[in-house]
Amino acid sequence: SAIQLTVKHLKSKKKQITVVAVGGAINTILLRSRASTADVDFFSLDTANNPVLRDGIKSAAKTMQLGEGWMNNHTALFIAPNTKTNLHNEAISDGAVIFDEPGLQVLAAPRMYCLVAKLEKAGKRGNAKSYDMSDASQYLIQESKRRGAKIKVADIRRKRSRTGPKSRKRRSRS
Repeated sequence: SAIQLTVKHLKSKKKQITVVAVGGAINTILLRSRASTADVDFFSLDTANNPVLRDGIKSAAKTMQLGEGWMNNHTALFIAPNTKTNLHNEAISDGAVIFDEPGLQVLAAPRMYCLVAKLEKAGKRGNAKSYDMSDASQYLIQESKRRGAKIKVADIRRKRSRTGPKSRKRRSRS
């Protein structure tokens, strides 16, 4: 598989990289709520090793005849640096592992973050996918189970205010 080829590349370079996945990889591999995903969206705090990871991903894409975006960190563009650090630490605390082999560990992003991100995406005209609301409901169910309590709208709003897209502009009330 492409991920195995990426791992082989990282091991050959004697690297161990941890990334945090967001979106489809969580739904297909961890939650099994979807049959497939088009790509693996992730972010990483390990900027020093990003070129090595990128080379492994490119090499796997070429070998497996996949688009170079099969595993990508485009989602990182929408997350403020301090938020990335907080989400990374939450992902480690949550311990939801999607993939773990010498060379590469893929953790699931915190469900509340995934829920907020999915709801934001679903709310954008022309950007929503048919499965977005189903994905969001799965994140809501899983987070509710993890907490042992219902999730309130106020919880979602609070998380959004802390982790929403860095490009979001506040509207003035005049």
